[in-house]
Amino acid sequence: MKAHHAAALILMLTAPALRAQTVLPGDHNVQGNLCVGSQCAAETFGDDTLRLKAYNIRIHVDDRTTNADYSGHDWSLLFNDTTQFGEDYFAVQDRTLMTVPFRIDGFAPTDSFRIAGSGKIGIGTGLPQQDLHIVSNGGTAVIRMEEAVGTASRWDIEANSAAFVIQDALAGTIPVAIEKGSPSYAFRVLNSGNVGFGTNSPQAPLELFRREPFTFLRLTAAGATINDSVDIVFTEGPLGTGELRYNIVDGDGPEMRLNADGDIRIDGTLTTAGSCSVGCDAVFEADYDLPSIEEHHARTMALGHLPNVGPTRDGEPWDVTDKMGRMLNELEHAHLYIAQLEARDRTRAEETARMGARIARLEAMVAELAAH
Repeated sequence: MKAHHAAALILMLTAPALRAQTVLPGDHNVQGNLCVGSQCAAETFGDDTLRLKAYNIRIHVDDRTTNADYSGHDWSLLFNDTTQFGEDYFAVQDRTLMTVPFRIDGFAPTDSFRIAGSGKIGIGTGLPQQDLHIVSNGGTAVIRMEEAVGTASRWDIEANSAAFVIQDALAGTIPVAIEKGSPSYAFRVLNSGNVGFGTNSPQAPLELFRREPFTFLRLTAAGATINDSVDIVFTEGPLGTGELRYNIVDGDGPEMRLNADGDIRIDGTLTTAGSCSVGCDAVFEADYDLPSIEEHHARTMALGHLPNVGPTRDGEPWDVTDKMGRMLNELEHAHLYIAQLEARDRTRAEETARMGARIARLEAMVAELAAH
C-alpha cells in the first residue's frame, strides 16, 4: 500500500500542472471589475470594467443551434495575429465560414470610421455632414471601385481643391473632370434622355444654353494643318430675330449666315451636287431631237413657262440646283436657236446682196438704153 502512495506522489510531482475548470450553473453577478486571462495578477483596473489579459486573446461565440431553419453561425472576435511578426488588428470573424468581414488595423487614425447618431457615416471625420462624408487629411479624397474577376478594371472617383474627377486608374486617363467653381447645371441629363449644357430643363435631345445674346458650339481637329476649329454660332443677329452662323476660326468672321427670314449669305462660292434630269449638254449631241423655233415657242406659250425650266411661282420653294440645270438646258436651246437665226440672216443677207447687184445691173442697162 505504501508503495502505491509513493508512486502516486512521484507521478503528481513530475506531471505538468493542470488548470482546473469550474462550471457554475445558474445566474451570476460580479460586483466590481473582472480580469480574465492567463496574465491576470494584482490588477489596477482604472476605468476598465472587464479586462482580457493574455498573450493570444480570442472571444468565441459558439452557437449550438442545429436546426437548419434557424440561424446558427459561430462568431469570433480576434485581437492581433498569434504568430511571430504577425499583424496588429481587431477583427470580427465568421467562424463558420472562416471569413473576416470586418477588421481594424493597428495604427488606424482617429475617426477612420464614424457613425453619427443621425445615421450619417464619416470616413476620416468625426462630424459627418451627409449620409456618407469622406475627408482626406492627405490631400485628394478618393473612392476606388475595382473588378476582382474577369478583365481587370479599376476606377477612381477623386475630389480635391481643384476638381472632381473620374479616373481610369489602370489607363491613367481622366475621362470626366469638373473644375471647382463650375456653374449650376453645366451638364444635366433628364429622364427623357434630353441633355442640357447650362440648363436645368433641356427642351431638345441636346441643348446649349447661355444667358448672353449668343451661344456657340466649337469643333476642333487639333491635327489639322492650318485652321483646326469651327464655331457653329447662334446669335440674335442684326435684325434681332436670330441668326445662325458658320465660322472657321481664322480671324476673318463667319463664312455663312442664315437669318430667321430664310435669307442666306455665303462669303465664297456655292457648289452643289445633283442631276440634270433634262440633259443639260445633251442638246449638242447629234441625235438630240431639237424642236424648231416655232415649235418651242408654241409649246412655251401653251405652258406659260419655258418647257424644261418648269413653273416658277412667287412664294413657292424650288430646288436651286435642279432649276439652274433646267435653265442651262433652255439657255443651250436658245444658243442653238440664235445660231440658226444667224445662219438664216446670213443666207438672207447673201440673197439680198445678190438681188441688189442684179438690180444695179438692170438699172445700168436701163440707163444705157435711155441714153441712145
